Amino acid sequence: MQLKKILQILPIINVQGSSDLEIKSITHDSREVTAGSLFIAVKGVKTDGHTYISDAACRGAVAVMVNEDFYLSKSDYVENFIQEAGLTFVVVKDSRPLLFPLGKAFYQDPASHLKLIGVVGTNGKTTSTFLLKSIMETAGMKTGLIGTIHSVIGEKVLSSTNTTPGPLELQALLAQMVEEKTEYTVMEVSSHAIDQGRTTGLNFIGGIFTNITQDHLDYHHTFAEYLQVKTSFFQNLSKEAKAIINLDDPHSANIASATKARILTYGLSAQAEIRAENIEKNMDNTCFTLVTPDGAIDLRLNLIGEFNIYNALSAAGFGYYLGLDLQLIKHGLEKMNFVPGRFQSLPGDYGFKVIIDYAHTPDGLVNLLRTARELTKNRLITVFGCGGERDRGKRGLMGKISAQFSHFTLITNDNPRSEDPCSIVKEIEKGFLENGGVDKYKIILDRKDAIKEAVSMATPGDMVVIAGKGHEDYQVFADRTVHFDDREVASTALKERFECNGQLHYR
Repeated sequence: MQLKKILQILPIINVQGSSDLEIKSITHDSREVTAGSLFIAVKGVKTDGHTYISDAACRGAVAVMVNEDFYLSKSDYVENFIQEAGLTFVVVKDSRPLLFPLGKAFYQDPASHLKLIGVVGTNGKTTSTFLLKSIMETAGMKTGLIGTIHSVIGEKVLSSTNTTPGPLELQALLAQMVEEKTEYTVMEVSSHAIDQGRTTGLNFIGGIFTNITQDHLDYHHTFAEYLQVKTSFFQNLSKEAKAIINLDDPHSANIASATKARILTYGLSAQAEIRAENIEKNMDNTCFTLVTPDGAIDLRLNLIGEFNIYNALSAAGFGYYLGLDLQLIKHGLEKMNFVPGRFQSLPGDYGFKVIIDYAHTPDGLVNLLRTARELTKNRLITVFGCGGERDRGKRGLMGKISAQFSHFTLITNDNPRSEDPCSIVKEIEKGFLENGGVDKYKIILDRKDAIKEAVSMATPGDMVVIAGKGHEDYQVFADRTVHFDDREVASTALKERFECNGQLHYR
């Protein structure tokens, strides 16, 4: 696409150099620059994209978008690049808010060719999107997915770095879906994405509200601010859209009163329009009767726990809104065997269960451990930590929760980032001890060693729950990011304990 065509829709202050350039790609990451790229220099909290202009030029950028304050303070620097590298400089007031319209223009507004469904909430977004996608595909609807674990476009599965991609990445994904003739896109929508305008301008045909509990207060500062950001997604839905709202969440009224969309409620309460009755839970499945305004149907969900009943109801609610037959909804829900890192049971018969879960908030941990405790025949052994540079207030709360529900807890590292791991676990420990956790825990900073310890101490009838990272296959430290997958580490620990001459046996 011609640079001058892209610039027609933007508030440009100045263009130094030719605008008669063919732009082959756009990016704000200099590492992704290729020949013919437009590099957008974005000033971030930790890094400033303006410092990577030279790198972008070396990689083949033909044009750079910069902020006015940078251009005015570095005019000689800019002139040098124009003269020596033939680089075109596009000057704007602030490049960050222009990322969305840039992506929309370059990729020719792919969202206008798709029916977008947003899933919003603290917990349950990932599982709800997986279940809804399964229902819609069972009904023959070609459906893409964008979320925390990965994005799915046709037969392609693409890794994810954020729950909701950045504005340019999101437009690129949507453009690929259009190429694959996708009809619907189910998308996890994070509070960060809403607040940063990554989804501004997208026309959603509906949204699902799962729940809201304490999280991300390092970013949003107060729970009220966090709630308002979540609510704003539903405020922006049109009156033709549908809002599928968890009636049992204490803040559902905030969402319902703020939206113009038509509302459909779900939950376990008798007042919910989509609800579950006759619930039976065990370690292998969850059975219940799905009740809708147009009838009811019995189903056997392969996912475990009450929280997954809510996730199934949210997906069923949107399926009902789309006019799908109850039998199709049932088949779609029952087809889903597991969601990676969400109450995922490791295979093998060891006499005890090992569960991997992404729970990293107080509410998520409560739901996880309450379910685990209900299903455990003997002891519940929990391994968890809390991430560095994130909401510190939840650390003590999660310590209290583990002390309440677990028979024994291994407090360990999560992603410490630049924080001192010892300080993080001390904050968890303080909450743990406030809830009578003396003699019921051990601190092992090395997460691998903590998992091995939990596996080694488990006896028949126990359940080992490893919480916090779920599907993640990395661990972030101050100076490095390393490969780390709880599922791999736990599987190795099980083999080391039980393998003897190639045979697995209990000892």
